[in-house]
Amino acid sequence: MKTNIFSKTFSYIMPRTHDMLFIILFFSALAGGSMMLNADGDLPRHLLMGKYVLEGNSPPTTETFAYPYAGREYVPHEWGTGVIFYLLFQVFDLNGVIFLAGLLIGGTFLLIFWKAVKSNNESLLTFVLVLLGAAVTSIHWIIRPHLFSMLFIAIWLILLDDLYRNKHKRLWIFPVLMLLWANIHAEHIAGFLVLGAYLADSLWLFLSTRAAESFSKIKIVLIVLLLSFACSLINPSGIQAWTTVAGYINNSYLMSRINETRPPNFIELRFLPLLILYVVSLAILISRRKNFRLADFLLIVGFGLMNAVSARNAHLFGVVAPLVLARGLRNIQVSQAFKNVGQMVAKLESFGKGTAVPILSAILLGIFLLAGPLKSDNRFDPDYFPIQAVQWLEKNPQNGHMFNHFNWGGYILFRLWPSQKVFIESQTDTHGDLTKSYETVKELDTGWGNIFKTYDIQWVIIPPGWELTDELKKQNWDMLYQDDTAIILRRP
Repeated sequence: MKTNIFSKTFSYIMPRTHDMLFIILFFSALAGGSMMLNADGDLPRHLLMGKYVLEGNSPPTTETFAYPYAGREYVPHEWGTGVIFYLLFQVFDLNGVIFLAGLLIGGTFLLIFWKAVKSNNESLLTFVLVLLGAAVTSIHWIIRPHLFSMLFIAIWLILLDDLYRNKHKRLWIFPVLMLLWANIHAEHIAGFLVLGAYLADSLWLFLSTRAAESFSKIKIVLIVLLLSFACSLINPSGIQAWTTVAGYINNSYLMSRINETRPPNFIELRFLPLLILYVVSLAILISRRKNFRLADFLLIVGFGLMNAVSARNAHLFGVVAPLVLARGLRNIQVSQAFKNVGQMVAKLESFGKGTAVPILSAILLGIFLLAGPLKSDNRFDPDYFPIQAVQWLEKNPQNGHMFNHFNWGGYILFRLWPSQKVFIESQTDTHGDLTKSYETVKELDTGWGNIFKTYDIQWVIIPPGWELTDELKKQNWDMLYQDDTAIILRRP
């Protein structure tokens, strides 16, 4: 009797393949929490936006935080993410947003795995493929709104494929999803790229077969596209949310100044998973081409090229590729050794009956780790952010306009706004004018002094090792504060 009870209990707690996938990715994200917090200066800026809205303000549509652009039109693409992040921050501090990041990453690829295995019934191969996709996205595991876009595009692609295959007729889901997506991240445009691939596929089918079913697919995709586009306009800035993104993407100057928007450098080890996924994609598409439709080829080629042009798109290609390529694994021939491993895994999985218990156990363990051993590690790094310098400014507020390090703008605002606005921060400049002025000053290029005069800059908070620091000292600017990370200088 005791043995029977133990067997039943064990069957519910034993993790299966999909559980292991979630657990691996969830804890990988938690382990990298400190790195995700301090990879760039965006998170404090998102927290500020959330705080601003939750204090009863509407998402701002004019520049509110950077004084050079004061009053200029501003598009708050990611205000919804800010609200979510700040709510978690208020209750759980930075551990809350790290926990959410783990859930988003683990949940996205768990969803992909479930859908993929349904399409091919190849659990082990799909596990490897999905894990490879996750490894591709890992170069962009940063606590920013694109983590939501990873989940959204997975859901979008799964639901659209089911709709296309007549597995459901719930057209209302798409505009609702788009309404949420458009107020959480500007990459909601990726959903329309997916729709474009399916529209091209349905048009090709109709032109080649003239079948009524093909024409019906065209109408369904067009209805989804139009309804979704209409809902994408329900945001604080309306159509400007589209035009601003288009202008930003086509701004060659800004694209050349941001490391993550440059093409991947395959000499770097971190891009090895991407290179492998490119090779795997090519091999599967060629060898199993009969398993794929035109839409599948367009999705792999389209998002693959986007990733080749800009490394930051790894989080999209790493999600789309496993979902699409998994269709080519059905009835694939593998070696006897691989079959034996697959059979062994299947036999082990036959003992498992539960999914909720292993995943919930992992989540509870994650909460314990974040509340205990990892708690002190998950903070803004004083070697990256000017934490002590800002503490000094809180006690010794400065009058007049500042000039600041680009990556510190969001943190300074989060701590000092509204009493202090910054010169520049990561969400301000979608045109490039302010970034050019910033770089001119930072590099001491011709005219940098005129920029100080134009904006009446009275003090600076910058790294002590900059050449600008030495130049201002030569001009007898007063040093008010200095540590290893930041120095504060004031015009004499």
